[in-house]
Amino acid sequence: MSGRFMQKPSKKRINYILVIAVSLSIILLTACSINVDSSTVIDFAVNRMSMDDKISQMIIPAFRTWDDENVTNLNDFPALKKALKKHQYGGIILFSSNISDTEQVTRLLCDLQENNENIEGTSFHIPYLTAVDEEGGLVICLSSGTRMNGNMAIGATADAVDNARTTGTILGEELASVGFNVDFAPVIDVNCNPSNPIIGTRSFSDDPIIVSELGTAYSEGLAGSNVIATYKHFPGHGDTDVDSHTGTPSVEKTYEEILESELVPFKNAIETGAEMIMTAHITYPLIDDEVTFADGVTKGFYPATMSEKMISGVLRRDLGFDGVVITDALEMDAIRTVGLVPGEEGSAEYCINISEKVINAGVDLLLIPMDLKNEEAADFYDDYINGLKESVEKGEISEERINESVKRILLLKMKHGMIEMPWAQKKGTDIEKKVADSKKVVGSAAHHETEMTIAREAVTLLKNDRDLLPLSMNEDKIVLLGRKESDAVTLDFIIKELINKGFIKDDADVSIEYYYDPDADVKLNYTDEMKDKISSADVVIGFSYILGNVVHFKEDSQYIGITSAIEDTHKAGGRFILISENLPYDAAIYQDADAIVLAYLGRGIDIDSAEAADNESGMGAINANIIAAVEMVFGNGSPKGHLPVNIPVVEKLPDKTPVYGIDILYERGFGLSYNTFDK
Repeated sequence: MSGRFMQKPSKKRINYILVIAVSLSIILLTACSINVDSSTVIDFAVNRMSMDDKISQMIIPAFRTWDDENVTNLNDFPALKKALKKHQYGGIILFSSNISDTEQVTRLLCDLQENNENIEGTSFHIPYLTAVDEEGGLVICLSSGTRMNGNMAIGATADAVDNARTTGTILGEELASVGFNVDFAPVIDVNCNPSNPIIGTRSFSDDPIIVSELGTAYSEGLAGSNVIATYKHFPGHGDTDVDSHTGTPSVEKTYEEILESELVPFKNAIETGAEMIMTAHITYPLIDDEVTFADGVTKGFYPATMSEKMISGVLRRDLGFDGVVITDALEMDAIRTVGLVPGEEGSAEYCINISEKVINAGVDLLLIPMDLKNEEAADFYDDYINGLKESVEKGEISEERINESVKRILLLKMKHGMIEMPWAQKKGTDIEKKVADSKKVVGSAAHHETEMTIAREAVTLLKNDRDLLPLSMNEDKIVLLGRKESDAVTLDFIIKELINKGFIKDDADVSIEYYYDPDADVKLNYTDEMKDKISSADVVIGFSYILGNVVHFKEDSQYIGITSAIEDTHKAGGRFILISENLPYDAAIYQDADAIVLAYLGRGIDIDSAEAADNESGMGAINANIIAAVEMVFGNGSPKGHLPVNIPVVEKLPDKTPVYGIDILYERGFGLSYNTFDK
């Protein structure tokens, strides 16, 4: 449904008169040949909005569930519809729990905008920002769409800038077709810490210049479909070893140091027209000012999201950003559970006090203060908005500060066609046509073909002792050692494909096993039967997936499983090929492998590519990277990728605990190749 900056017929005569006044004022000015720009219109509107509407415009709630049931059809949840109509929220965000297929999410987004348009008693009816985390690779929500390859895989390709732009284009086309207008992407964190547990392959590189170039190109792709890019996570989440979803990371760097690294991509994004930037719940003790927390005793530092010095100072003043600043989710533990302000954890009082700091720091949009999941949460939002209104009345937040944010939000909406001039003719939405069109776009064959092309360009070969790869057709016994049982879905698919194409003998003995069971009490699944198969194999292809600090690997079931398999393979005279599913840093951990291949993506291996291809709504979010890596191992293509990050050596402490060292084992840009041929 097309947005209209136009108040619908209301019982409140004053609002009707207001709209007429706006229209007549602009028409009069236009008739007098005076240039009326969007800023003039927005100024006029903001000055006449109620405080409830202004504050609500600054809030983006989520509703993953309502009363423990996934929200996929708004009409099934009348209480939620009513709750959403109580306030004129600036937008909504959907998650995977809200999305089952293309038609469903298209209808849901249309219903949400229509429900919003039918709010009564507001100053103006303003369409939602409809947002989603659709980065590609590890982080996606549109499961019926094209996953793409992930940022680090893009960074590994020779044509990385073009591939970043193409990725943004494909994701943007699919998001726009179903009704999203904001993507919380790209990630422009510089992944300069191998122990980072949350960014990793979501980053393009550990080189800030590369990250800058690829982030800009990605955003240009999104812009082609009028989807607003959201650069994240300011001031930079790349040099952390704590996940801000579960704790508060701290970056021990000076301002001069982050100017040379973390801030480089953000500076470039701003200079090339960034419209929205997301903050990180990260502290910078060497830059920020110390504060006293809620208990009146503990001293520390606010996360950047709450820091006036980091937002108004560094981002706005130093870097010159005057676009929309949005928080990372305020429900995250880094900001919700650490007693930063007075109030009981999770209470409206605590959240109001947090948001007061956030708004005064210079932030415009408050993302998910609480999940709108039941009547109690709906009551929370009433108290939350009323509490912020009281903060304005008491002068704890200035009305000027509120107006500043609302103006930015409305200008952004007007720029992207969500708000039209008062005299604009309403354009109804043909929902059936929109559904039909979205099915043609989302997960299309053309998109998946491009995804597969980029995957093949990204596969990186780091080690190939005695020219083991590509494997010879003479291999009789092959074991594919998946990480989890569900990995067999993709592995079985690609092995059948390679047999059909003649890259594996018809009579070869190919076994698919797995060594890790995350749901079991004893997670290591390295059985005696598996050990026998590995010991009798000519070649074992093992899949590794690491996250975070290598120091934990000493007792890690996955580490034990892979190292045991390498040892047993070599004892029996076989050869071991490691395929890294996720972070490439495991290349340093498993140096005893005879060959090491990087795929950069560990999600979606449990999705059947053949089954997904038969879906009438388009092929689903498969893992193309693993398919490309296995293809290359067997000679169906040659490796073309190169490292987008430096890989440090892994050293062992006296107690045998592994740690990343200072020296570099594989330098950024490194990658082996070979010509495919019959051995």
